[in-house]
Amino acid sequence: MSSRKIISFTDSRGNPLFSLPDSSFLRLEYGNGDCVCVFCRYHSEEQVEMDGKCRSIRQFAKQMEKNGIRYRPMSETKRKGEGTYGKI
Repeated sequence: MSSRKIISFTDSRGNPLFSLPDSSFLRLEYGNGDCVCVFCRYHSEEQVEMDGKCRSIRQFAKQMEKNGIRYRPMSETKRKGEGTYGKI
């Protein structure tokens, strides 16, 4: 029996943001309104494979912070009047 792995996203300082099950999608929201979905697979506690490329979770967060890109699980929906989820 195999247990389903969980990908735990953090900010660039290592503070927890949210978790995704292995083989889920992450939504990237750019400042110009464009959105992209990336397929995420568990690689290790510190790394995630995004669209076939292995990345450090904290380095990814640092890059998103630098570029002003918000990210959140695909299953999350933004409700009217709420702040942006995953903004670091």
